[in-house]
Amino acid sequence: MSADFAVVGGGIVGCALAAFLAEGGARVVVHEREAIAAGASGRNSGVVQDPLDPALTGLYEESLEHYRTLEGFDFPADPVGLLLVGEQPFEHPGTELIEDPHRLEPALAPGLFARRIDTGRPVPPAAAAHAWAERARRAGATFRIGEDGPTDGPRVIAAGPWARDLLPLPITPIWGVVVEFELPDAPTHVLEEAGIDALTSDAVPETLFSAVTARGISAIGSTFEPAKPDPEAKAPSIVAHAARFLPGLDRHPMRGLRACARPGSADGRPMLGRIDDEVYVAGGHGAWGITLGPASARLVADLMLGRPAEIPPALDVGRFTSSPSR
Repeated sequence: MSADFAVVGGGIVGCALAAFLAEGGARVVVHEREAIAAGASGRNSGVVQDPLDPALTGLYEESLEHYRTLEGFDFPADPVGLLLVGEQPFEHPGTELIEDPHRLEPALAPGLFARRIDTGRPVPPAAAAHAWAERARRAGATFRIGEDGPTDGPRVIAAGPWARDLLPLPITPIWGVVVEFELPDAPTHVLEEAGIDALTSDAVPETLFSAVTARGISAIGSTFEPAKPDPEAKAPSIVAHAARFLPGLDRHPMRGLRACARPGSADGRPMLGRIDDEVYVAGGHGAWGITLGPASARLVADLMLGRPAEIPPALDVGRFTSSPSR
């Protein structure tokens, strides 16, 4: 098939792009060198939540609407709630400090501090990308697995951290390791260590505690490192850090491990838009690909299809190329 557009990358952003482009009448071919959701889209902690950055709120809220209508995807109707937790009192805008949140979330250690935000919908990590891929296929998109993709012609780069090999953009891998447990008294909230908002900045910490439980499996994490780690070697330190918040965690057997490279950007926010007359990009989502991917894809797809597309300046790839999308 002669394509109107090539999509390079078969993660959640690439699959959603393919769906929106095909539904807009374009002939689309997706090129993925490994498998659908082979990277961060299939190995993340598995939660759709507010990224706690006002510049990203619009993308998050639009993505919620896309998920609610995504066929074949079991999206929770209501959030379970996010507890930001810390060993010392801390601030977070628009929230009240909870002393000893053990009373609210019994899985937590006594003596901690927390602030609750009404967000957090746990989902199986790879399910969203596969549902978008199926939607794209129903609309007529073709998938070519095991291919790197074209280097010329109209195309959109949605290749996660490996986009840096294809484009001169400050997208870098941020490696994360997540440890899986099947806990008898799993947390009912999404739990994240205070400081998670640093993920949308240029000062990402090396380790932050998080716990997301979906379908009986708790994903405990995570690391944020520039070099590819050895998951088995890294797991003990992740569990030891998490046990400060979830006492007794280290007495339970690990069910599994997963590691992935998240596509980080220089300022912690996505890069969306046009590079030149033929090349577009949707990347740099960091830890928020599953949360922001659908809305990001819709914006870039509209731009490619010649529709009105208002990409906010804080997200426009032009902030790194000096040529704002239009």
